[in-house]
Amino acid sequence: MKHILKTLCAFMSLGLLLTACGGNSGGAPASGQQNAPEEKEEKIEIRIAGIKSDDDPASAAMQAFADEVNANSDTLSVKIFTNSVLGGVNDLLSGMTDGTVDMMYNTLSCYPWVQGAEVFNVVSAPFMWNDNAQLEAFLQTEGARGWFEDAAQQSGVRCVVAAGELPPRELTANTPVAGAADFNGLKIRTAESALVQATMRKLGAQPTVVAFSDLYMALRQGTVDAQENGFMTVKSASLYEVQKYFMKTDYIRDVSAIFISNDLWNRMSEGQRDVVAAAAEKAVHTEEALIAEQIDEVVAFLEENMTYVEIDVASVQETLGADFYDQFDGDLWPEGTMEVVNAFKSAG
Repeated sequence: MKHILKTLCAFMSLGLLLTACGGNSGGAPASGQQNAPEEKEEKIEIRIAGIKSDDDPASAAMQAFADEVNANSDTLSVKIFTNSVLGGVNDLLSGMTDGTVDMMYNTLSCYPWVQGAEVFNVVSAPFMWNDNAQLEAFLQTEGARGWFEDAAQQSGVRCVVAAGELPPRELTANTPVAGAADFNGLKIRTAESALVQATMRKLGAQPTVVAFSDLYMALRQGTVDAQENGFMTVKSASLYEVQKYFMKTDYIRDVSAIFISNDLWNRMSEGQRDVVAAAAEKAVHTEEALIAEQIDEVVAFLEENMTYVEIDVASVQETLGADFYDQFDGDLWPEGTMEVVNAFKSAG
């Protein structure tokens, strides 16, 4: 009897020892240590704002972002604000540094408006890119990724994603513009952009700043002969009524962009960042698809009301010259910016 009791005690002691060491009865190898506890995520309500009306593709993209985040995270929730409810672009950019807004939906071209992101002025340089694919390919390069990270640290505003083709700026005029030579003497309305005005002067045109609210009347009265806006704007602002010709120059390109307070980004767990990044990617391509559906109808409308002229964009780029933009290094963007862009374009 004593022998039996000793045997039972031995088995019980062995069982306790195996349990303490993580042993199991199923034959699976012991891990030797318990799994590390999962990172506890902070619950965050994100306020994302934009300036477009509720029926604009950009606002639909914001809703797509919110829906995606809300569906894929238990700790993140998104509330959207459209139609400049929380302010204009400058208000929203500064709001991401002072905590009044968490995220903004707009375009990459607005990023340089915040101090520390001036390098991205080069992205909107006239006639810089052959097509949208070239622009987006550049934004994926190591050099551009370095710009994004530097800008996030210096400005306090991080660009989560920059992608998705937007309608480029085009040209309309009361005389046909088929190539670089036709810019000579052209009185063209431009926005108040030193880069755009320098480009037009290099081509021999006469750039004139006219407020958009006064543009229709300026064209009607002949104060200017031409203007540069996207085709959707040409239709919505009825500029086709006071212009005869339209040309597909695609001379300033842009992509959709979603920005976030860098402080908020740093508070998020890696999993939360992944959810936000994936939702942002889906959102910008949602806008791209909606715009693509609309632009064909717009061009067809303009063809009925204006005359389309095929323009030799290559002749314009040749007239400007490969070194035209170098003069802006250290001024509109940091020194060495064009070296990065030119290296990419040469490699392509």
